[in-house]
Amino acid sequence: MRAVVVERPGGPDALTLVEVPEPVAGPDEVLVVVEAVGVNPVDAGNRSDPSWAGVAAPYVVGYELAGHVVATGEPVWALLPVRGTRRGALADRVAVPKSLLAPRPPQLDPIVAAALPLAGCTALQVLQRMSLTAGSWVLVHGASGGVGHLLVQMAVLRGYRVAAASRAPDRARLEAHGVRLWIDRSSRSVAADAEAELGHPVAAVVDLVGGVLSASLPHIAVGGRAATIVDLAGDLDEAIDRNIDLHGVLVQPGRDRLYQLAAEVGAGVLPDIADTYPLERAADAHRRLESGRVGGKLVITL
Repeated sequence: MRAVVVERPGGPDALTLVEVPEPVAGPDEVLVVVEAVGVNPVDAGNRSDPSWAGVAAPYVVGYELAGHVVATGEPVWALLPVRGTRRGALADRVAVPKSLLAPRPPQLDPIVAAALPLAGCTALQVLQRMSLTAGSWVLVHGASGGVGHLLVQMAVLRGYRVAAASRAPDRARLEAHGVRLWIDRSSRSVAADAEAELGHPVAAVVDLVGGVLSASLPHIAVGGRAATIVDLAGDLDEAIDRNIDLHGVLVQPGRDRLYQLAAEVGAGVLPDIADTYPLERAADAHRRLESGRVGGKLVITL
């Protein structure tokens, strides 16, 4: 079967399409025919340096997928761990632990379904950790990205009021998702701009881009909340001074989370598909991802 293998970690050209033996499912696994795979920043990070993921070359990246079970034909979606996974989803078939896959929502085709598990479960976990009340103002850095635009939709469903920072071309798309206050991310003081526009601090800040959390803390209400999926860098003393709850979030995969995500889909949460690429152009998908100008999700099709 085909697989996109990283034999020498590095740039997008490190992704090599080769023939490999078909995997054999273990006693707690099922063999899945992969139909589509979502592309995420962690894919590129692990491709270039697998040390954080704890794997060694050769290995296969790709952690969210849609396909069908070989034995039964059942349509499924799955989320693999972003750390410790050596046989990822960029392959014709993958052996998936039963605890990490679930029936695919029937209204989703494979491309849409593959764009959701990692980004959607991350967004869901961030909101669950912050546990805000309806009416709260939330500032989202990186709102137009894969995680961001799904988090915006989930926040709006919960009755939160969303302020979003993004590039100007993404403004209309985000406002269509329910964003009430848009701020150009090129501003030198996004959080300060949000506070000035609202006339008060926000209840919470979500950092999906990295490097902006410390500057946002002075503009969060006392007793507020902040979450990041990237880093906890810079001067964070303001979190102590203002009694702010800080949450570092790394998505934890599991069948239960996929069922929770399916409920969000049933309520109307859907990904914006920016583009699709065939498996043999996986390197091009990674180049596009690393350009920083995606606006939604990229999906690799098989």
